[in-house]
Amino acid sequence: MKDPNGIERVEESVIKHSGFTFLIIDHMDNLSVEKVQYHNALIIDGKDVDFIRQIVRRVRSHNSPDIYLKPIFILKGINIHDALVNKLIDGTLFNLDQIEFIIPEVERILSRVSDLKFTNSISFEAQMIEKLISFMYTCEIQDLDPIPYVYSGINYAYPILSVNFRQNDEHTVLEILDIAEQEGIFESEYVDRTYLCSQCSSGHLSYREVCPKCGSSNSQTEDIIHHFPCGYVGPIRDFRNEIDDQLDCPKCNKRLRHIGVDYDKPSVLHECKNCSHKFQDYNVKAKCLSCQTDNSVEQLNGREIKKYSLTKKGELAAINGFVSTSKDIDEIIGTVKFETFKTMLKYEIERLRQTEGSSNVCAIHIINPSQVYSKIGSEVQKGLLKDIVKVIRSNIRSSDVISFQSSSTIVLSMNEIPYKISIRILKEIIEILKKLMATAFNNMEVNFEHKVVQLDYKLSPDLHIHQLTKDFNQ
Repeated sequence: MKDPNGIERVEESVIKHSGFTFLIIDHMDNLSVEKVQYHNALIIDGKDVDFIRQIVRRVRSHNSPDIYLKPIFILKGINIHDALVNKLIDGTLFNLDQIEFIIPEVERILSRVSDLKFTNSISFEAQMIEKLISFMYTCEIQDLDPIPYVYSGINYAYPILSVNFRQNDEHTVLEILDIAEQEGIFESEYVDRTYLCSQCSSGHLSYREVCPKCGSSNSQTEDIIHHFPCGYVGPIRDFRNEIDDQLDCPKCNKRLRHIGVDYDKPSVLHECKNCSHKFQDYNVKAKCLSCQTDNSVEQLNGREIKKYSLTKKGELAAINGFVSTSKDIDEIIGTVKFETFKTMLKYEIERLRQTEGSSNVCAIHIINPSQVYSKIGSEVQKGLLKDIVKVIRSNIRSSDVISFQSSSTIVLSMNEIPYKISIRILKEIIEILKKLMATAFNNMEVNFEHKVVQLDYKLSPDLHIHQLTKDFNQ
């Protein structure tokens, strides 16, 4: 039965409007978020900020895109001042009668989610990057801003990424963002610097001035006085008069009346109450509130906090699925890093400039990587890439070099070989790979395309790579 506002109560915790179903979670719910995937959006009805924070974190930290990408709305009984929560929700309602006003936002988000392809990324870092850029794409967020956040283990939060980590592991967020920037997914802009414990990388530090001898923070401080007329310098207690509050010089017995005229206070003297050591300069220590390590400030791990902007490459990676980082594929035995490959290519081009010969650069591209990787686990992916490299390596000379431009494109050199022979060798490799894939995956078709470019000493390594891979649908 629909009410006058078009709202239909399907179940006790489910309502329907305009063909969309909304799951309502309130205080009485058991905090299970698995039901979210069966509905179009989530409405949190809670008057306790901690409860709302917990539900939002559990939804956004889930591994399934059917859950973590769902629109979330707060049925606003109270003002939410949690900056992280406000960045992770899609809007607020003051009552359910307003549900018609959020329908366009739900439609927009679900439409953008339908644009995405999801893969089983090779590494944890790649999984987190894919999750981050998928969320940014669906919510049309271009910039990832760090939020000063008291609940963060590093004092700053990057909302959709930080919710995946416990407080004592949150420093991993910075490492993942560094990798994403290196991959060209983001561009960055400096915002601030934070300092982390050298032992556990927590940002929760208590800074204290301590005795340089025993390390105690229990000390007392008094001014040092310099009496101009006679030149006497000593702690203020030497000048105190037991009869009144005036200051008298212990050397010449003259009264000190006007600071700046009769005397000044050039410094202070500290005395440790623990070991009685007297000193003028403190040591500064940063005690970690997480692991209790007492760090010298020089030992702290300084990390840059940046603002990140999604690049065009990052947007395409969100749509097509982000499978791996350079780190993942660089670790495959029998290959070199892509930058190393380009350097070696440069040397081969220079060699051809001075000698006569024929060398080639080749590429093998998996046409349907999203369909392939989305159906197999990360360990199988690694094994698949290793097997492909073994096949290629066994059919080329040991002096030739193999590298991954991406998880779907392999480049290799065939030096001092005629162009036509390189084409024939590459075709034979493709045939072997097709047979390998047919044997390994009975119910899955893996398609390849390939290309050979003859090296021209007039062209740069980057231009050769561009000619080689420009026709591939990256």
